[in-house]
Amino acid sequence: MRLASRDAQPHTQCEFHRPHTLSVPCASLEPDRPRACGDRKCLTAILPAVSSTMGLGLLSAVLLYMGSSLWYYEDLSLSEMSRLSPSRAQAAGLVGAEAAHRKAVQQKEGCGTGPLVDVLKGSRIIGGTEAQVGAWPWIVSLQIQSGRILAHICGGSLVKERWVLTAAHCIKDSRNPVMWRAVIGTNNIHVNHSDTRKIKINSIIIHPGFNLESYVNDIALFHLKKAVKYNDYIQPICLPFDVFQNLNKSTKCFISGWGRTQEEGNGTNILQEAEVHYISRSICNSETSYGGIIPNTSFCAGDEDGVFDSCRGDSGGPLMCYLPEHERFFVMGITSYGHGCGRKGFPGVYSGLSFHQKWLTEHIYQRSAKSIFNLTILYGQVLIALCSVVLLAST
Repeated sequence: MRLASRDAQPHTQCEFHRPHTLSVPCASLEPDRPRACGDRKCLTAILPAVSSTMGLGLLSAVLLYMGSSLWYYEDLSLSEMSRLSPSRAQAAGLVGAEAAHRKAVQQKEGCGTGPLVDVLKGSRIIGGTEAQVGAWPWIVSLQIQSGRILAHICGGSLVKERWVLTAAHCIKDSRNPVMWRAVIGTNNIHVNHSDTRKIKINSIIIHPGFNLESYVNDIALFHLKKAVKYNDYIQPICLPFDVFQNLNKSTKCFISGWGRTQEEGNGTNILQEAEVHYISRSICNSETSYGGIIPNTSFCAGDEDGVFDSCRGDSGGPLMCYLPEHERFFVMGITSYGHGCGRKGFPGVYSGLSFHQKWLTEHIYQRSAKSIFNLTILYGQVLIALCSVVLLAST
């Protein structure tokens, strides 16, 4: 495939006091006939007051318990998530509170697994050809809307329910999130099916160190307006931060996208794929290749003969490498640029993810964990507030 930019709180308690005994002189209820409170008629008279007080107290206790539980346990789970490494947090985020099912869920639904197609069993045609439907469930087409028309600009990869990873240079024509759409769950960008999702963009975050001249720090994030629901056609790819990996020529890596299939050709509607391998810096940055211009935060992949390469329209898409010890795919790089497409001695250049761990973690995980709009915590706060209102009403 000839896939140059390559673009187109602390725990809160609400306390109340209820007396252990209720001692009210009968004179206060029946001034003309004072009696001891043990009198049957006196007890009948004060029963409504007792019932009302006990009812409000019980209601406030229930609200307190529910609100505190929601707030505390959600805050605790978010704190635990923020301490996890990104790829583990991705998998744990799919599980919820059922720790007993964690291993099974990770095996079936965790990041970096394509449930419909097994790349290692020869079930796909590799080498610049059409990808099978559902083969790469994290691939995203980033499109700009002009009137009623959506045009594919760049690729991207889904790394969390509301986050798409791409290249910073893809946004050079428009930084307005209103103009963009993320199309997920399809291999034909002109044909929709029941699992295809076209999602509006909430915000676009470009790495502050990105340089359009040198393409240093060529990385960006699209924050989706709503979270996607995972299914067979939509899955996240793993981030590589807790699986230190030195790429080498034997590492199985793949590229995929809707870019040009020839240097002077047009983009394709059908998702293409190819297997590539890591190319050492000594070769890629040599005088006969890129001549020392490859920044330290980038690396090369493809093949020395230029048979398989990325091209215009594939920018932002992931370099997907399979790590057998984890039985998952990890996004090791982002398609950045190249000298032409498929030219011998000039493989594709990719932004390395390992160099941007801190920046990505701050935006994807810490921002999500600290969001004040977390609905579960909000519900807990509302219930605790209602508890306070009930207590005030009962006094």
